[in-house]
Amino acid sequence: MKDFKMSKNSHAKHEHKKKHENQSYQTPHEDYQAGVFGDVVIGLLVLGLGLFFILPFFAVLNDSALLLVLGIYFVAIIAFITFVIKKRRRKS
Repeated sequence: MKDFKMSKNSHAKHEHKKKHENQSYQTPHEDYQAGVFGDVVIGLLVLGLGLFFILPFFAVLNDSALLLVLGIYFVAIIAFITFVIKKRRRKS
């Protein structure tokens, strides 16, 4: 059998490829570890910012339309909260 010799360039490519094949992929993790108090603060911030952006429409909308907008906003907040809670329960 004939001995196969690699060129320096081919050998460097082969070593580089071998090095990357052996590395395992690490899954990313969340850095956020604030606990319940942090969740309450973030929830209040989201609520306050939402009301801040809805506030200009208070004078323009009638009562039923304003209640509809606030209702949709609160449903969206509740949906977000349940999504976050379910995601945390799956992790632990």
